[in-house]
Order: sequence, then C-alpha cells, then structure tokens
Amino acid sequence: RPRPSRAPAPGMIEIPGLLSIFSRGVMAAGSLEQVGAAADPCEPNYRMSAFIAEPFNALSALGLVLAGSNAMHQSRKYNFETRFMVLGFSVVIMGASSMFFHATLSERSKSWEEMAMVWSAFGWVATLMHMSHSTNETPSIAMVAALGCGLWLSQMDLKPEFITIGSHVLLAAFGSAGVYLLHRCVNRFCNLPLFFASERDQVILNPHPSTLKLQLMARWQIGCLLLAFLSLLVPSISCSSTMGSFQPHALWHLLFGLSSHYGLQFAMALRQSILHKAPPATSWSLGGLLGCVVPTEVPSRAMGAQLRWLLKMAGVDHLDPV
Repeated sequence: RPRPSRAPAPGMIEIPGLLSIFSRGVMAAGSLEQVGAAADPCEPNYRMSAFIAEPFNALSALGLVLAGSNAMHQSRKYNFETRFMVLGFSVVIMGASSMFFHATLSERSKSWEEMAMVWSAFGWVATLMHMSHSTNETPSIAMVAALGCGLWLSQMDLKPEFITIGSHVLLAAFGSAGVYLLHRCVNRFCNLPLFFASERDQVILNPHPSTLKLQLMARWQIGCLLLAFLSLLVPSISCSSTMGSFQPHALWHLLFGLSSHYGLQFAMALRQSILHKAPPATSWSLGGLLGCVVPTEVPSRAMGAQLRWLLKMAGVDHLDPV
C-alpha cells in the first residue's frame, strides 16, 4: 500500500535525480503494511528528510554495523575460528536491518530486525558454550542453519504479532542463557566472579592484571546492555515532548552497539587466552573506556603489566639499574 504523499518540511530542498530513484525504491520495499503506533519509535517521521523516515534512529544503528565489522576484521586478521566471523556478521546484519527498518518503517523490515536480533543472540550463546573446544565448528554450523531457518520464516506470510511475540520470547531465553554463560566463563577461565567481588577477594585470588581487564570488559558488556534496556523501559524519557532532538531509541542503538563491541572483544580475547595458554591480551584506548583484543605474539601494553605482576609474585619490589 503506497504511502500518502508528504509535503517537504519547511526549509528542506527536494533534490531530483538519484534521490528520487532511491525514494521510489524505498517506497517499493516498504509498500507492505506499515508498522503500528506501538512499534513506531517516537522520532517524528519524514520531518528532516522526504526519503528517510527516522534519520537519527537509522544513523545510530550504524554503531552495530561498525562493531560487527571490526570483529570480522579482527577475526580474519588474527586467525580466529569461523564462528567469530559469523558472530560479527550477525551483528552487522542486525545493524543493517535496523537501519532499513527506521528508514522505511515497513512491517517486513521490522520482521527482519527482530529475526536478526534473535540470530545474533543465538550465535552469542553458541559461541560461549563452545569456548574451550579446540577446533569444534559446531557453533558456525548452528549459526548458518539458524540463518537459513530465519530466512525461510521471513518469506512466510506470518502475522507480525506472531513474529514479535515469538522473537521476544526467544530473545529473553537466549539473553538469560547468554548472561549465565558469560558469568560461567569469567568464573571458570578468569577465576573471578562477574560481579560483587570485594577487595578482600581480589587480594586472596591475586588475579593477573590482564585477567582483571577481561573481567572489566565483560562487566562493560552487561552494564551497557542494562543501560540500553533502561532507555527503552522508562516511559517518562521515551517520547517526551521536551527532549528536543534527542531520541531515546537512538541511545538504545548506541548503547547496544557498545555492548556488542565489548561482547565480541571479550569472546575473542578469552578464546585467544585459552588457545595460547597465556593471559588475555587486550588494548584499551579513550582513557581506558574502549577495549580491543590484540594478538599475544605482538608486544602490547599488557606485557608491561604482566612483567610487573611476575616481579610482584617473585617478591621483587624494584630493579636496580645496570
């Protein structure tokens, strides 16, 4: 069903040519039923552009694409297993489908976004379950099979309500399993609890500095995820007329993108530590706020912390100059 024609916003210039072709393509892709008011985020539609329904929400989903693309690049560069490449690709698909949904607001694109989120959550669970397996590619096979199943379901004429309810149930199940497996990985491989570790526990366990950084990466993942859901669940913030140009749903995309980044980097750093039987190697930038995995064979800032830790364990307080 074609959308009714909209007059351009005051001060906006309509550009003919390629943009008009893009506009017709978007309207053709979103010519199915548009989403209802309950699924439509609160950003005013087609106010800033006649071609993109919600520019802020569509642009903020680019963070998911960047997080997944960076993980795919690192997975190929550092020779990780295929599962990490597929997991990064699932985050890219999730961001791209979200951008397409906020650009068109069609029911079909909303279904694609929901299925992409379920696929990414399933991939995260499958990867954490096989973290200690040497060359087992079962997670990759399972994720590819789940993608095929999702594509098959997307071509069926299912009611949007059924897809939304089903995807939310699956997301709740996979999300709970993912948090549990994340806690188990930190507890098993780092010998630390994910949360609620007192200073006394830190002294008794005497963890490696690089292990503490890996634990911090997992905490950042959960923290950003909780803040992302909080930005959606607080009705006094969402769709407030006094928010101006600020869009809470765009904040959800940014926080969820950060959570995905930390989750992907945590999984690769832990996997590398298990394979090489060495402390996890991570590099932190932006004042210690953004962490990334680095190869253990390449000298990094983590090596200085490892040396200080070894000297401390040996009882050496300082080294005399030679």
